[in-house]
Amino acid sequence: MVTITGYKTQLNSQGVKNIFLKVEGGMMPVVSKTSGKAYFKSLKANVFAAVDEEVAKSLIGFQLPGTIKQLEVEPYELINEDTGEIRVLDYKSEYFTPEQLESLGV
Repeated sequence: MVTITGYKTQLNSQGVKNIFLKVEGGMMPVVSKTSGKAYFKSLKANVFAAVDEEVAKSLIGFQLPGTIKQLEVEPYELINEDTGEIRVLDYKSEYFTPEQLESLGV
């Protein structure tokens, strides 16, 4: 199960506002690259939603079947808009429905 924890809006290349629901569910163990110590990280993803902002607001707290998986991808840069810090990531988190997981044999 995942829980909708919020939403964000984003303009697409045509200037149309898209809604993305922020979903969270599950944890994964991670080993710190600096200290070598293990810690747990919450799995989060943003999922496109064909709804308006009012509906997106009303969905916060709603639970959905499915899970979030962390997938390896080609390295890419992510800029923290608050601090300007640039991080290079080699993964992305993606939401999968139970049907998608079944078809993948997971």
